[in-house]
Amino acid sequence: MEHLLRRYTDGMARYVATAAEAPLLDIEELGRLAITDDISLDEIAGLHEGAALALSDRGVPINQPEIIRRMSACLSALMVSAAVAYRTKIDLLEQHRQQERDRTERDRQRLETLGQFVGSVAHELNNLLQPVRGMTELMLADLTEGRPPERADLETVEACAIQAVGVIQGILGYVRRETIAPQSFAFGAAVATSCTFIRPMLREPFAVVIRDRDTEVLALQGELTQILLNLLQNAVQAGATDMRVAVDRVEVDRVGGDWAGAGSRPRMRLRVIDDGHGMSADVAARALDPYFTTKASGQGTGLGLAIVRSMVLGWSGDLQLQSEPGRGTTVTLLLPVSAG
Repeated sequence: MEHLLRRYTDGMARYVATAAEAPLLDIEELGRLAITDDISLDEIAGLHEGAALALSDRGVPINQPEIIRRMSACLSALMVSAAVAYRTKIDLLEQHRQQERDRTERDRQRLETLGQFVGSVAHELNNLLQPVRGMTELMLADLTEGRPPERADLETVEACAIQAVGVIQGILGYVRRETIAPQSFAFGAAVATSCTFIRPMLREPFAVVIRDRDTEVLALQGELTQILLNLLQNAVQAGATDMRVAVDRVEVDRVGGDWAGAGSRPRMRLRVIDDGHGMSADVAARALDPYFTTKASGQGTGLGLAIVRSMVLGWSGDLQLQSEPGRGTTVTLLLPVSAG
């Protein structure tokens, strides 16, 4: 405010002395700048009183009618320009809010359309999976006692079909905004099962390090598989050649957006670590937003990580993404340990 007061005082002094147009133009510009600096209209009006006192201290006879008229002209120029700038600012803010509302509505409509499309596709996929599961069960029943090599292969096919149904249900739950009650299960063992299901689908191998197989969490096995598949596929697409899935039990919590240990409760931590291209801070900040993607048109929907975040939040968990260009990406999930 001090620099604005000085500028207004100098401008008013020049106009009072000369009655020239240039000082008034400078005062009008000052009013616009004050609004740009988020100074209220009341504070802007208060500049006039300060300037009048400053002129009086300089010996200007501010009580003379002509001086009063010229000082009033300065106040009018200041407040009119500030009021116009304020109205323009309000209009721009409202325009921005309307654009945000329009964008939100477009996203809602896109999600609704996508939900209808995915529902149709999921129905067809379920129809295709039913004979796979049925024929596999029959073939397992027809096998002789013991564990011939074919049994292990058929059990893998059956498990994959069951997991595929779970993945489809998870996608449907997201696009339809449905809530499926989480179940308690051993988290480390479930991650190992999901990784076994995922391995044949990836071009690159990945390591699995599970330090706690038995601690239980409330989650959904099918969604867990979908989360791991999504994160590992993202890593492969980002050029990763070294990927690791790590599970352990930790005493950490998420407080104010940071990971802290003081006064926290036990959680299961899942990390997917890769040495891919990594992301800039700006890209990483938006990576979890629906429809945000850096992939070429037709190669990505921008929903993968948004679905991951939705699932993790549905388990009362936390998710953190750390990435740096050229140094890879680490996605960390924290899930509360099940009380039961």
